[in-house]
Amino acid sequence: MEIIYRLNNPNYTIYHRAALGGLAATIKAWSKRKITPEGISATLQRNQVTLSWGDELPAQDALRRILDASFRLTKDKLIDLPGQGVDADDYSLRLAIHNGICGTFLDHTTTHKKDGIYKIELKNIDDLTGGFFSYKALRSYAHQDADERLGLSDKKGTLEKIADIPKWVIPGAYSGATHLETNAADAFLLLYLMVGSTIFLLRPRMWKEKAQFCVVVPNVDDLQAFAARLQIINARTQNFERFTNNYLGRVVGGAEDAALRFLIDIGTTGIAEARGIDGCLSIAMGKASWGGKNQNYRSQIIKLKDSYPDIGIYRAAYSTGKSRFIKPNKNSEGFAAPGSPLPELIAANLAREAHWCGDFRTLVSKKEEFKQILFHQGGLQAMNQAVKEENDKAIISAFHEAWKMTMKNLYDRAREENLKSAERLIDVRRERIRNDILRAKTSDALAGWFLQFCANSTKEGGKLKTMQAESERIRKFIFNPRNFDQFQNLCLFALVSYASEPKSSQTENNQPTGGEN
Repeated sequence: MEIIYRLNNPNYTIYHRAALGGLAATIKAWSKRKITPEGISATLQRNQVTLSWGDELPAQDALRRILDASFRLTKDKLIDLPGQGVDADDYSLRLAIHNGICGTFLDHTTTHKKDGIYKIELKNIDDLTGGFFSYKALRSYAHQDADERLGLSDKKGTLEKIADIPKWVIPGAYSGATHLETNAADAFLLLYLMVGSTIFLLRPRMWKEKAQFCVVVPNVDDLQAFAARLQIINARTQNFERFTNNYLGRVVGGAEDAALRFLIDIGTTGIAEARGIDGCLSIAMGKASWGGKNQNYRSQIIKLKDSYPDIGIYRAAYSTGKSRFIKPNKNSEGFAAPGSPLPELIAANLAREAHWCGDFRTLVSKKEEFKQILFHQGGLQAMNQAVKEENDKAIISAFHEAWKMTMKNLYDRAREENLKSAERLIDVRRERIRNDILRAKTSDALAGWFLQFCANSTKEGGKLKTMQAESERIRKFIFNPRNFDQFQNLCLFALVSYASEPKSSQTENNQPTGGEN
């Protein structure tokens, strides 16, 4: 018997294509791990997968052999999906995948048999902070005996014509007045959606939905390339940076954040194969007040493109704001959270094709939050270096130059008045500037304040270098009412992202000409 899955099947959805990518990756892993099911022949091509076996082998037996080689458990009762290419001793990534799957595909108690609650200790590399993280150890799960659960074959050992598609095959997909059904071959294919998808643990700071997980479903367009890249990005033995190949890499602030991390990893340069995908779906899942206590429901579905012009700003935000283990109380469960709200914000903006700095004011609108964001100087400065748009660069540069001169004036004042430090003066002025920017309600009001701020920073009515070089561009931008939100957010970003100059350029009395941020 032979089953042929073609990537260009007009009836296939993104779920079918992702599942076909998962099947391709699984077939690729069989030979590597030497677990090819006996009597099964599998052929992988760029746009097609073929599974075949002899007539003497009933379909039920053939499907069970394929499932046994595709959906496994480790000796520690963790889910093992060979197609994802996770190293055997990589407990960090394997735990994140296991808990993610148990919260999405296998969230209902009927989809698995539990063996108890086990614990694994995980720590940050730099300071050894961490804790013990528990997981639901499994004796078996639905995909391992899916042939029986879905009724894929009849008593004669041939494939059935119709099979149901339950939620544990496509998470969050519920039947209405009629059951979700498809032919048995495609129902079997969809089992590999769990392999082709990448699951993240949601720890949102900005939006209030009770989402706990995110399933990123890739739109696969090259099976061979996707299969190769999926296994490469999950392995620890590669010498390039990846965002998702450990537990902390799977802890994100939002669904958009998760998708961009996946897209960056799957598109990593230095891998010979093509990218293998064309965008993805990001599905956030969590508890709902109207739902059962044992299940998670879809709360957000976002379609993302393959790449974004300002993806470099997101990378910069994440590079110094990576997730970290939070030190728990002595007897409490370990906990991990995003290290900064910046990646979540930038990702949400890029996903909806808004300006990268959109809604930045939400991070600094309250005084305490404003103080907290100042602790993320590394990420803010890296983001500033990654900005490419000329209007953005001009506004930020002019603001930074004016703020530098303003602080220098405050240091001069502190010295003249014999104050021990100018830090208090700078903190008060920074807070006043924040309030001035937030209180401006029109483009004219904000533009007037900005020009006055730049003018007041110089002595004897001089002009800032940026204002001299970019005067026409800046004035055209700041007086356009359509740019008000962008202008306000850029000013707030510039206020907190200023980088002080190196010590070699500080004044003779060791007072920096820049800020202490």
